[in-house]
Amino acid sequence: MSILRWAVVRFLLAMLLALGAQAAPDSQALARGVALRNGGNLQQAIDYFRALGTADESVAVSGELGASLLQARRYDEAEPLLRQAYDKTNGSERARYAIELGNLAAARHRPAEALRFYAEARTLAGGEVALALVARINEARLADRRERPALLAAISRDIAGVNAAQARARLRLTAGTLASEVSSVQIAYENLDEARILAAEIGDVRLEVEALDALAQLYEAQGRNDEALRLSRRAITRAQAADGVFTDLLLRLEWRQGRLLAAKGAQDEARAAYLRAIEQVESIRQDIPIEYESGRSSFRDTLEPIYLGLIDLLLKKADTAGGSERVALLRRARDTAELIKQSELQDYLGERCSVDAAQNRTQAGVAPGTAIFYPIILKDRIEVIFESGAGIRRHTTALDAPLLRHLVSSYAEKLRDGEADYHDNAVKLYDILVRPFEREIVAQQVHTLLVVPDGVLRLLPWSTLHDGQQFLVQKYSVVINSGLSMTSQTAGHSEAFSALVAGMAEPGPVVEQLSGSSLAQVMAPSTARSALNLARQPVLRKLTLSTRALPTSGAERTALLKEQLALPGVRLEVESLAKILPGTSLLDATFTTTRLSDEFEKGEYHIAHLATHGFFGSTADESFIMAYDNLVTMDGLQKLLQAEGVRKTPIELLTLSACETAEGDDRSPLGIAGAAIKAKAKSVIGSLWPVSDKAAQQVMERFYSGIARDGLSKAEALRRAQVMLIANPDLSHPFYWAPFILVGNWR
Repeated sequence: MSILRWAVVRFLLAMLLALGAQAAPDSQALARGVALRNGGNLQQAIDYFRALGTADESVAVSGELGASLLQARRYDEAEPLLRQAYDKTNGSERARYAIELGNLAAARHRPAEALRFYAEARTLAGGEVALALVARINEARLADRRERPALLAAISRDIAGVNAAQARARLRLTAGTLASEVSSVQIAYENLDEARILAAEIGDVRLEVEALDALAQLYEAQGRNDEALRLSRRAITRAQAADGVFTDLLLRLEWRQGRLLAAKGAQDEARAAYLRAIEQVESIRQDIPIEYESGRSSFRDTLEPIYLGLIDLLLKKADTAGGSERVALLRRARDTAELIKQSELQDYLGERCSVDAAQNRTQAGVAPGTAIFYPIILKDRIEVIFESGAGIRRHTTALDAPLLRHLVSSYAEKLRDGEADYHDNAVKLYDILVRPFEREIVAQQVHTLLVVPDGVLRLLPWSTLHDGQQFLVQKYSVVINSGLSMTSQTAGHSEAFSALVAGMAEPGPVVEQLSGSSLAQVMAPSTARSALNLARQPVLRKLTLSTRALPTSGAERTALLKEQLALPGVRLEVESLAKILPGTSLLDATFTTTRLSDEFEKGEYHIAHLATHGFFGSTADESFIMAYDNLVTMDGLQKLLQAEGVRKTPIELLTLSACETAEGDDRSPLGIAGAAIKAKAKSVIGSLWPVSDKAAQQVMERFYSGIARDGLSKAEALRRAQVMLIANPDLSHPFYWAPFILVGNWR
């Protein structure tokens, strides 16, 4: 949800508050929590209402807590509280909760249910004109876009009949904002300007600033940039001079000011505005809802443009700066890229605590023998910030973002499908991403390349980049990093490793758990494999099933699922690893979630190797790993690894040797890094696409021999395992060795 759409919902909830708090029991106590919510302090409001609820179990407290959770997009927690309040009230009070339940249904993409609640609210509102208008505005939000102008025009006329000035101003603001979305400029302007005037008359500074912000947004959309800038500055001045918390508003205002100043060529002023906007983001990060709408994430719509805008300006300034100033600008751009990486993972996981905890790890500079790549995709170019022992520099390649996306995604698809004509793109991408830094890499005697990929570059197996003579992995170890601020750089465990190796060669009752979204992932259409890989290696560790009809239930369905999800090579993999790694092996019926929990509780293992199907989708909610008896979600993995024993002996390495990511989805590889964070593991090995059963066995056996017997780092052990496959004519195509990636600590 964009900042503007988020604000619209907040306008509506604030309107409900203004109408309802006066009639509620102990309205002064409730008003304090509501003020926190209206000020954008959602978590504080939630905590306040929870505490208030322990002393006062009134319907009003439950309702306000539910409204706060709804605004924070914590739908599952909000619904029972709002339904409880709805069931225990009547008349206009029930109408308010009907509207909020309608908003909940709309947020969950259930428009028919939402409209039923809104219609009921209009009936229950009785003589409360303002309350009925809130319901009508919500109905207009769900109406066909072509119908909205007429609906909003009628609503605007009826708002004049609302006596309370604050309620009238809030309704004007909401109607005007919605009119802006459908380009009903005159309706939008009239409502927003009256909202501004009314807010000033009654001394409601926050409402006045919101109206100025909405007017500035309207003018910017029309290309009236000077007026939009003037209004934004006026709103900023007004907010800064007043008491109260305006952080969420200042975020939008400073961001707009930065955009408009950059468009005018005032680069220094624009950069300062972006810096202030990011300061506001960081101060309210926990209160910005994490959600997804029409396949878009809150991070990509709300935060990423601010961060990238600042990076763009910092790098442009670095073009003309010299010496220490240029270095400082590049480091600031790199640090901003780190903030992007933190936000991406928070957004993917749908929560912030795990990522915040990961940031507490000890950080250091660039380790000897390593170099770091920070590719950053901007609208008209790709920037690569490169850091090594020699310092920090960057290289720019003029390439529009859509063209880069096509180049990378088509290349990744060729590798995933085992096609033969991938070489030219491998060289082209090497020229863009690596060749500009070859001299420093050689001079610094670099042996390990750490890559912090951006966007579509997460789909790219960097090990396959080609200099015209050999693959990158034939020269260097390649490690994917979710951000150095979230990665332990300490040396690995120096004593003998102990491993828990679990595998599922033949699925058990878990297949009966495949339903809904998880079954949809399993039944996703497969990409036709080329003759190359089909001829050489027919057995793939893939979740995709045959397109023949799957029975809806019964023994036939279970048998078919078990047959097609069998991993015959896993038995040999588990047996061979047991000879290399001391510890415990679980296979098939012994590989249950309960047994996993019991084993982790012992705290004896440095390595957790899971040879079973896993799938990483666009979000953590779409991701899972299959044990013999049940699905293990991201949260389930976290719970398994919260055992006291694991806290005493943290997992050094989590390996998922048969997982896969959603094809063409550049968010899905975040799931591999997310698994490491949830497991509190220093490193994780996963795969970008369904792997060859034979190749997986060989890679894993050689990898573990390297770290357990030869004392190699994880990065070097994986490199040698991949080079071994390259030397095998039957397995030399990147399809076989390239999907395996090491994420996190490389030592």
